[in-house]
Amino acid sequence: MELQYFGHSTFLFTNSQKQNIIIDPYLNANPLSPVKSNQVKADYIILTHAHSDHMADALTIADRHKTTIICVSELASIISKSGFRTHPLQIGGAFRFDFGRVKFVPAFHGSSTMNGVYAGLAAGAVFTVEGKTIYHCGDTGIFGDMKLIGEIDKIDILLIPIGGNYTMDIDDAVRAVTMINPELAIPMHYNTFDLIKCDPQEFIDRIATNGFQGKVMKPGEKLNIP
Repeated sequence: MELQYFGHSTFLFTNSQKQNIIIDPYLNANPLSPVKSNQVKADYIILTHAHSDHMADALTIADRHKTTIICVSELASIISKSGFRTHPLQIGGAFRFDFGRVKFVPAFHGSSTMNGVYAGLAAGAVFTVEGKTIYHCGDTGIFGDMKLIGEIDKIDILLIPIGGNYTMDIDDAVRAVTMINPELAIPMHYNTFDLIKCDPQEFIDRIATNGFQGKVMKPGEKLNIP
């Protein structure tokens, strides 16, 4: 499996069958992204919530006939009215797709579309691709049940926000890593805007003192996951 980061909270997973699973696609207006939406194809799109810096390019990337958009039910209802294929999930719900299992878990954040329509609860996503379990926290502050999430599913790769202001900051993200106990932690949701500027290497260094492995991925960088 190959993982590619596009900046902010956008990640693309490509499995050995060449299926593309993209989560929270924010490319065209993302100053960190090295690609635009017309350069990306997706078999599945996972949306943690409806804010524009997480789903702005979802409908541009999606093929109405081939792409399935996985999101909470309220957002799925909004998207499906435009003719796109969706699969609705809710917090605690899971479904096994042909690439692997996706489960939605809590995220403490809001969710509304770009025109202000309520779009259900924000979520984190725990999903499995070729035997590896990934936890994309979405936009959230730290919360106690992160420990439970890490106990229920052994997390191989944690994608965690560190930028503060809208989500947890480095201090809380470091504490969250100790609760979730992942094999590898990758920071996200930082440096896209002035309000969320921080040094991701500080996060890596601090979790290392607690015995955890982390990696800063540059926008456009690819990581092979055996």
